[in-house]
Amino acid sequence: MDGEEASSELVVEKLVEMGFEYSSAKEAVETVGSSVNDAADYILNGARRSSWGASTSSTCSTMNKKALGKRSVSFTDPPGKMRQSSILDHFRSNCLSKRNKVDAVADMPICGSDSSSCPVDGQLGAFDNIHAEPKSTSELLSIDCSKEHEIGPEWGQKVNSLLQKRFGHSSLKGFQKEALAAWIAHQDCLVLAATGSGKSMCFQIPALLTGKVVVVISPLISLMHDQCLKLANHGVSACFLGSGQPDNTVEQKAMKGMYDLIYVCPETVLRLIAPLQKLAAGRGIALFAIDEVHCVSKWGHDFRPDYRRLSVLRENFSTSNLKFLQFDIPLMALTATATNCVREDIIECLCMSKETKIVLTSFFRSNLRFSVKHSRTSSPASYRNDFLELINTYSSRKRNGEEQMLISIEDLDDKSRSSYDSSDSSTSEVDEDNSEVNPSKSSASSKKRELTVEFLEDETDVFQDVNDWDVSCGEFGGQSNGENYDHFVTLDAPVKLDERMKLQQESLGHGPTIIYVPTRKETVSIAKFLCQFGIKAAAYNARLPKSHLRRVHKEFHENHLEVVVATVAFGMGIDKLNVRRIIHYGWPQSLEAYYQEAGRAGRDGKLADCILYANLSKIPTLLPSKRSEDQVKQAYKMLSDCHRYGMNTSWCRAKILVEYFGEDFSGKKCLLCDVCVKGPPEIVNVKAEASIFLQAIAAYHADSSDIL
Repeated sequence: MDGEEASSELVVEKLVEMGFEYSSAKEAVETVGSSVNDAADYILNGARRSSWGASTSSTCSTMNKKALGKRSVSFTDPPGKMRQSSILDHFRSNCLSKRNKVDAVADMPICGSDSSSCPVDGQLGAFDNIHAEPKSTSELLSIDCSKEHEIGPEWGQKVNSLLQKRFGHSSLKGFQKEALAAWIAHQDCLVLAATGSGKSMCFQIPALLTGKVVVVISPLISLMHDQCLKLANHGVSACFLGSGQPDNTVEQKAMKGMYDLIYVCPETVLRLIAPLQKLAAGRGIALFAIDEVHCVSKWGHDFRPDYRRLSVLRENFSTSNLKFLQFDIPLMALTATATNCVREDIIECLCMSKETKIVLTSFFRSNLRFSVKHSRTSSPASYRNDFLELINTYSSRKRNGEEQMLISIEDLDDKSRSSYDSSDSSTSEVDEDNSEVNPSKSSASSKKRELTVEFLEDETDVFQDVNDWDVSCGEFGGQSNGENYDHFVTLDAPVKLDERMKLQQESLGHGPTIIYVPTRKETVSIAKFLCQFGIKAAAYNARLPKSHLRRVHKEFHENHLEVVVATVAFGMGIDKLNVRRIIHYGWPQSLEAYYQEAGRAGRDGKLADCILYANLSKIPTLLPSKRSEDQVKQAYKMLSDCHRYGMNTSWCRAKILVEYFGEDFSGKKCLLCDVCVKGPPEIVNVKAEASIFLQAIAAYHADSSDIL
């Protein structure tokens, strides 16, 4: 009896080593006896339960290669005994040839990376309704780990089939085809495409096309979370890893190849070089995608030092470092905005090949209506003039079945003056956990608690924290076959002249507004001001409680908020189709940042406003930040470009923006911006006045010389 128990425990131990859960292994042995083959068949065939383990995309790499190698000797049937072929035979034949490669990777040198772990706060449980459903047995067997995947010349048809099945698209866009063609040719690729144009499809398709893993480096947890959730809704398994977590279960499964896509922040990927090399030797890595790659360049508007260290990907995943690779694992770098200088810096810093393919789309967004308005934005007294139109837009909609009257400038003046008179004596109501505050008691308060703000810092918001949410990892199983396609639909804006002419006659549709401000304090004051007039507004900046940020993010995407007043913290990953207005209330620090933020409007292809309110009577100032001397000079140059854009009254604003990024603007006018609609200012002949002025100067100098 003791011998049988010892044998059973050994089989359970082997099954656990192979990647099965202990409870499943224990039950399988109790049901079918002390046979690894029979127990594994029992678990995989779902005799008791529809799923096993916690994997969402198990492959041959979920098997412990060393355990399989030993089992092939110690658990084979006696000679001469015939038996039915086991499911494990498939894994043994396909993966055994890779075992020595996987073992060898652990001893390889890691160039330029820090292999030490970085524990930080975070719990997976903070996300609701996340279920990691494993793939079926047939899907487990569909990936052959023993050889490179040959896609073949007919890859376009395969991609179109995948697009239709998973995402509801009939075909790729032109720039997406170019990017995929470069990847198939094992080329590095730099993709510059407009915000919301579908850049993510360029690196998501390779995972589905090959069965290998795509590793995506992304700067923010919220951005990774959104991408993973959308993929899960379309039947694609994905996970995200922050800068470390106490519970490394998700990370361990990711490194075993259990997800189609792994989203990871830059500091974490530097720590995971060795496990990723094992993954490359196991299931395989199809591609490293570096999203928001402008963060690499110190000459860009959003420089992040950890991004600059990502050259380790080329150093450690090349044929010279990993002998089992036939080609260097390609790098695909993606961004919406990068000047020629920034592009060169990106390619050099990431050690991308000299043959790197640069894929460009037009920077021109024909449905965006750009305008610049003069305002003393630093003065709260300006709010009533600047936001009157915005308040009337939302106030005129039917609420509770009644049509509200338009608010006059006098009403605004009375309310705002009353607000400022009582602001010093009023106190905020803080909830029990001291994480959210109610900024106003307006009559239009919804049944839900108002999303509000607590912090009134004056410092500018330079958002550098990857853990923007208090969750550092998460896993998302593929849960559907792509029935909900709207997450991936972006309509093309009109490009023909007659279509663009029609836009001039259109009214701005319904949709939310984002107001970008330079300081945290302004997010508070403007949000409070708007709430007084029944607008569902919320403030957003990096110093607010993370539970509040998640809630604002969620309610904005669910159309429960009308206006978000934010610093640059409300930036990357804001992928919402029907944003109707982007308002910059104060000078942006660069045209790159301005155009990227403005590009979050009108992703549905319909008319959208991009308004810059700035004090045109003053030269803009550089917001404080940690910069080197060279970076300060570059920052002043970018700020000067913004000032010239704002002061311009003669040239089409879209033309200025497009040509700033090195693109030739095909037409002289966009037909929508304030300059195109109003025309340049009338030329006034001041020859007589100039002559009198020059005579006065000459007379003054003549008198001065006589005195001397």
